[in-house]
Amino acid sequence: IMKILKGMIFLILLISHFSHASFQLETMTVILDSEEPRKIFNVKNTGSEPILLSTKVSDLDKQHEIAKNIIITPPITRIEPDQSQNINFILKDGIEFDDEQILKASFQGIGVAKVNSTKMPIRQDIAMLIIPKGLTIEREPWKNLEVKQVNNQLILKNNGKQVIRMAPAFSSLPSNNGYSIGQFYIRPQEEIKVDVKEKLTEIKISPLSRYGFKLAGDIKMKVNN
Repeated sequence: IMKILKGMIFLILLISHFSHASFQLETMTVILDSEEPRKIFNVKNTGSEPILLSTKVSDLDKQHEIAKNIIITPPITRIEPDQSQNINFILKDGIEFDDEQILKASFQGIGVAKVNSTKMPIRQDIAMLIIPKGLTIEREPWKNLEVKQVNNQLILKNNGKQVIRMAPAFSSLPSNNGYSIGQFYIRPQEEIKVDVKEKLTEIKISPLSRYGFKLAGDIKMKVNN
């Protein structure tokens, strides 16, 4: 029993030496409009001690190298308890896109821990959208999604200029079998192929909002054969 008590006391002391960072993002997506000089994004320290916040933008794959064109200021900053910090995302001069782009924005906060305590970083990864100049935002971008079946492959292609955000999983109709595209988005002009085991007439998808939240109600899409 004494060994168990000693172990519990040691565990309590160990936990008490951890320093937890806690912060709140303005939204769950950073939307940078190319027609604006910068996107100002707010991050609030919701914890009880100062944190060091580092921010970076990453490409989602090697075929779309866009992150190098984004300037972040400040990339690292200290935020006091219950205080907020504006993070600026700036598209470099002369960089233009024909279609909307999607990247990943990462925020990592680490507590400014006291002596002999362990720092526990907290990280949040969210999407970042870059709107090209002159693009009119459509409320239902999935209407530009073309779905067709060729033999045992279902092909989903985004024929629009806007990123389609949707849950990876979708269902076939009328069989209601489940499939996945393996990601939460389809870029403009991107084509995704999914192996299927049946002849489909419709699929049911779950579209997401601009900020990545599930919308009310699923959408049925006709499959062209």
